[in-house]
Amino acid sequence: MNFDELQKQWNDQKVDDLPMDTRLDKMGEANLPIDNVRRKMKKEFFTQLVCFVIILSFPLLITISEIQLLIFGVFFTFFTAFILYYFYKFFKFYKHSYNLSFNSTRNLAWFYYELKMNIELYKALTYILFFIGFSYGFVAATMVEGHTIFDGLISRYRTSSSFIVVIIVIILFSFTIAEMYPNYMYGKDLKRIKKVLDELDE
Repeated sequence: MNFDELQKQWNDQKVDDLPMDTRLDKMGEANLPIDNVRRKMKKEFFTQLVCFVIILSFPLLITISEIQLLIFGVFFTFFTAFILYYFYKFFKFYKHSYNLSFNSTRNLAWFYYELKMNIELYKALTYILFFIGFSYGFVAATMVEGHTIFDGLISRYRTSSSFIVVIIVIILFSFTIAEMYPNYMYGKDLKRIKKVLDELDE
């Protein structure tokens, strides 16, 4: 087979002659998981906002000393800084997704990798917030001045290994939730988008 015959076969297999209906159908399959992700992100934003307000009102719900209030303010400042950074990345991804038309593989791939990155960012944020929460709880529980809400718990388990077991269980449970919840929320839609991309590549 000479070069002219190869060139003729190449020209016969034009992109325009490919089954575009099939390609468009595959693109259409990706719209449903993308819409699901947007809806979940919107719901997640308001859920996180409510949780933020509840944590902010924590000093109003119980009686704490001035020094405890100061410590709470320090930890809450770090908490807020990480939350705001995540909300910025979260909103930027959400907003930009509406500026794209997902009828091309390039835009669909962008959404897939951005969603994947945001899931990992979500996990990292959750770990950081848990660490901040545990650190605050430890500091508040071991304060010398005044009484803390943890005094009863500490005095009960201070001489027992069960206190350590309880802490370990809480940490493991929290980290398990941090790892599993983002996958539960967005993992299924991420896999569906990846499946469409793989089929288009084939």
